[in-house]
Amino acid sequence: NIDEISTGLSFAIFLDKDKSRVWGTGSNLYWQQCAGTSGIPFQSVREINIDKGGDIIHIETSRESSYFLFDDGKARSCGRNDEGQLGNGDFINSESQNKPIVDVDVEEDIIRIGSGPSSQSVFFITAEDVWAAGLNDRHQLGIDEIGSRDMPVQVEFQCEVSINYVSSSGTHTVADGFYIDDCNL
Repeated sequence: NIDEISTGLSFAIFLDKDKSRVWGTGSNLYWQQCAGTSGIPFQSVREINIDKGGDIIHIETSRESSYFLFDDGKARSCGRNDEGQLGNGDFINSESQNKPIVDVDVEEDIIRIGSGPSSQSVFFITAEDVWAAGLNDRHQLGIDEIGSRDMPVQVEFQCEVSINYVSSSGTHTVADGFYIDDCNL
């Protein structure tokens, strides 16, 4: 029973929420399927072991990275990290540090993760805020400065908003939500 599917560049992951089980297929060059395979792709669908101690409730992929949201509001990530898109405080790919999965550094409980199949940026949506990490050469993260971020930074909006979903590509980002107040717009 597959509840969610997320596709990156040349790979896909699948989630069965009832059993908190994840499967993957395709490229694993950067360990984006959280397993060390020396870059050998998964040529058929196989289960991915994501050990955190809680249930996985949401999955997301970006270009060559994967993200897993747990029922305690914490997230883990794996894969390519050349722009800091794993959100763990460094720019080291999973396969380079022989560490298949890392914790995302967001203090608030995350309720949703947003990215896209050509993106090297990721967005962590909480009840009150949106946090972003990764590629930011064209203001994709929605912050005032250019430059990639290896730690999630808070996205500043003009007024109070409620964001439901974020989708990003290599050059831009779109958010779905609404203004809490009229913001004098």
